[in-house]
Amino acid sequence: MHPQHVRDYFYRLAYEAGLPPVRLHDLRHGAASLMLAAGVDLQVVQETLGHVSSTFTRDTCTVAKMRHGDYGS
Repeated sequence: MHPQHVRDYFYRLAYEAGLPPVRLHDLRHGAASLMLAAGVDLQVVQETLGHVSSTFTRDTCTVAKMRHGDYGS
């Protein structure tokens, strides 16, 4: 399946469900934030996201936390 078809299908489903516009990549960040807020080990989050290192995951999540507030909010 072509990635654009997946994206288009996701957008259509989200629209039909009345959800606000969101990118698929935003769901990835949301999943990482929820895992960290739930106390999941950083190494597990890193492996789940497929990051090369937990340092990259930590640094990326720190930037997101600074932009959007605490993980739990």
